[in-house]
Amino acid sequence: MWKRVAMNSLIFLFVFSTWFVVAPVNVHACSCAEPPSIEDQMNRKTAIFTGKLLSLTKPDKMWSSADPVKAQFEVKQVWKGELDSQTTVYTALSSESCGYEGFEVNEEFIVFAYGKPDRLVTGLCEGTKNVKSAQEELKILGAGYEPSKITSHQENPLDLSSFNKETNNRFLIILVFLISLTLSILLVIFLRRRRR
Repeated sequence: MWKRVAMNSLIFLFVFSTWFVVAPVNVHACSCAEPPSIEDQMNRKTAIFTGKLLSLTKPDKMWSSADPVKAQFEVKQVWKGELDSQTTVYTALSSESCGYEGFEVNEEFIVFAYGKPDRLVTGLCEGTKNVKSAQEELKILGAGYEPSKITSHQENPLDLSSFNKETNNRFLIILVFLISLTLSILLVIFLRRRRR
């Protein structure tokens, strides 16, 4: 009888731990609606500007497609927002998480960004694009204004909130699996000692 209980317990623990390990992770592909009008952009965005991309810094370790990429711009012309002559904008690492993957260093872009003024964010669905393909938008926007002459050297460190829920879920799954495996091993050891 104890043998049957032990086997059923082991089977239950194996199935339970396997369920957590092989459970599908929710993936949210990026899907953009029709691009908003320039008027909507002016109302909804925190900052709208053109700038030359000075540097693009990707995360050291990739945890997910939503990891932040830091884009440092030399701001040329501004239509919305109080921007320094250099400003930082963040985007997700991959277009799968609506990140803008078209950035190239030394190229000029029109950037539509949202978020707090000290933590601007853009993405695939925001309207950000190379200036060469943004002539229509620039024509509608008209004359902008120059950025502040101050160059901001203050960095916004990536806080713990940049690690998204997927990372936490993976950690939890691994933890549950390890605990289940440890309990299974302890149960087998206990049952072998009991037989003696």
